[in-house]
Amino acid sequence: MTSKEEKIKNAILSKDKKIENGEKRTDTIYYRLAVTLLAIGFGFLHGWHVSTLFENDRHFSHLSDIEREMSFRTEMGMYYSYYKIIAEANNISSGIEKLLSDNISEYPNVIDATMKYSLLPEVTAGSLYHIGKDFGLLTKKQCWQIERGDELPPVLSCEGMEVPIYFYLEIVWFHATFTGSIIFLYATYLSGSVYGGLLAIFSFFYNHNECTRIQWTPPLRESFAYPALLYQMYRITEFIRGHRHIKSKTHKFYTYVDIFLAMMYSFYSWQFSQFVFLTQIIVILFLKWIKIIPRDLSRKICLIHGLSALTIIMDSENTLLSQSLYWCLLFSHIYCEFISEKLQRFFSLKSITWIEIFSTIIATVLTKIFIIKSEDDNHIFQLLMSKLTKYKDFHTMLYTCAPEFDFLQYETFKTITVTFLLPTVIIAGLITLYYWYRNFKKENYPNCIEPEIAYSALQCGAFILMAVFIMRLKLFMTPHLCIISGLVIGKRYLAKFGLKSETSRAALVALILALMTFNGMQRLQEERNHVGEYMNIEQEELFEWIKLKTPKNAVFAGKMSLMANLMLSTGRPIVNNPYYENKEMRDRTMKVYEMFSRKEPVAVYETLRKLHVDYVVLDENLCFGFGNVKPGCRMVDLMDLLDNGKNKKSGKPPVCPILYRGYNHLFRKVFSNQNYVVLSLEYSKYVEIKPKKTITYQL
Repeated sequence: MTSKEEKIKNAILSKDKKIENGEKRTDTIYYRLAVTLLAIGFGFLHGWHVSTLFENDRHFSHLSDIEREMSFRTEMGMYYSYYKIIAEANNISSGIEKLLSDNISEYPNVIDATMKYSLLPEVTAGSLYHIGKDFGLLTKKQCWQIERGDELPPVLSCEGMEVPIYFYLEIVWFHATFTGSIIFLYATYLSGSVYGGLLAIFSFFYNHNECTRIQWTPPLRESFAYPALLYQMYRITEFIRGHRHIKSKTHKFYTYVDIFLAMMYSFYSWQFSQFVFLTQIIVILFLKWIKIIPRDLSRKICLIHGLSALTIIMDSENTLLSQSLYWCLLFSHIYCEFISEKLQRFFSLKSITWIEIFSTIIATVLTKIFIIKSEDDNHIFQLLMSKLTKYKDFHTMLYTCAPEFDFLQYETFKTITVTFLLPTVIIAGLITLYYWYRNFKKENYPNCIEPEIAYSALQCGAFILMAVFIMRLKLFMTPHLCIISGLVIGKRYLAKFGLKSETSRAALVALILALMTFNGMQRLQEERNHVGEYMNIEQEELFEWIKLKTPKNAVFAGKMSLMANLMLSTGRPIVNNPYYENKEMRDRTMKVYEMFSRKEPVAVYETLRKLHVDYVVLDENLCFGFGNVKPGCRMVDLMDLLDNGKNKKSGKPPVCPILYRGYNHLFRKVFSNQNYVVLSLEYSKYVEIKPKKTITYQL
């Protein structure tokens, strides 16, 4: 880059340039203080909002301990169980020791659960609970008896920070507070105006159910990791805008450490974080290759990624990151960039760029296929394949049959349209492109494009693409749309349309907020007016029976979601759990689910015996295909995929109804209610009898 181009590049975000485009610097200490106070206020408002929604949905304060635990369905119960182990231990070290040698979540394996399941939030929360309790910092619990009616026994319900589950939830709501604050700060910084932050946070509340599910599923990994991911993207945006203007080495060092720590926390909190960072690296490399950001900036960001990922890999037993596409891309690009720089004296800069692009892509693919082989993340690629082709197998169908893994539904587009979020984002995109087009006449490419805006827009585009394929990932898309919406009132953009006065901008903000509020307030009120109450008597009966009638070392198997709750509420070992990012666990689940296949009872029995199972829990809905199930999504249909429907064509019946009704001597029914049946594997009664040889006597 020539010295003239360098000066133009630096001038884009300089003080004089901002004044020329109608955007005066407002980063005085009073302005920053006001923005910080607003961010804190909106953060606490969001924390209060989700906590009250959670209470309204379940009447949580009036539930017994076991009902509260059961309300954490599927993997939520599994993650909370690890916090419970630490909280109920005599001290912090003994609790953590149990997690480091966990032998109940994957019986008979002994694993380091803290690393495998990304349990930094639970370890931290459990440790803080002990510290608060030891120093008397927690509010005393208050208990009362709750009458449940319908001839059900009364339960004891307790509130207060001394109650472990309430302390855990406060940690979750704190993370929600952080999310609200960062969304406001990110949009304010990106748009250069508090107005942009206001548009973002209001649209966030108006589209709340499309932005987060923390109010319904507090213990999930995203509740802890997403705020850190959002903060990391915010700091990357600041870094992209200001890296050339940061003169202080101390300031640069703190920026690197800040981003590094945010990445570390998100890695340790959620195994899915690597996929978010994969999209970020792809966006950064793309911007480098099209000359929007300089090579040295790209190299620094990749270095931070590489150091944080390498730290996790060296410290973790979980191979999901070390064998991931994200790590392969980072490793391959750093090598290819080094090689391409050595070739600069032989080729033009344009040729070097193309060599680097193709070599990075080829090296990443070859590294992933031939060098860093992994089967742990195969289900991710198979899931994408099933979305693009007619491919399907047991594992992909187990995902795609769930609504949250379906394609993004029309209802989401309708919601973000009627709340005027999507139209605002489209308008913001158009005026940004127009601004770049006008700058192109003065400064030429790429100096006409603001790199931080280009990064945020492409990052949002990556999230949109992810959400279109997997509806669950709209929880990344919609908050980022809220942040991008703030660009619609950027001074530098509106100045191109003659709207330079503060009055005109304020009027435009009022108009947009009015359009958002027209339908948004109705959605917000509907969300807050929702009142529910949790009750699951059948599951409570099942767990109480297990605690009273089975040995503490009895090993259980059943559907994944139920096993997590069973482990949490009864403390019994389980052989399969909802953690599906591990090939061994996927194989185990497939073996356990043979009880839903068309195999012979003897074959199912032998499989479960090899897994050391003592008891099997059958769910009526899964066994008989009751409920609202999509065509081809009954459990027996999924198991038919394993043998290409051979047993179905031969007329063999599903084995689960036979076992559920107790029609087989190998499985003894020991408990049943309206929803569940528990079968005991009768070891002593099963003896393999080999046929005797036939002897023929000749007379």
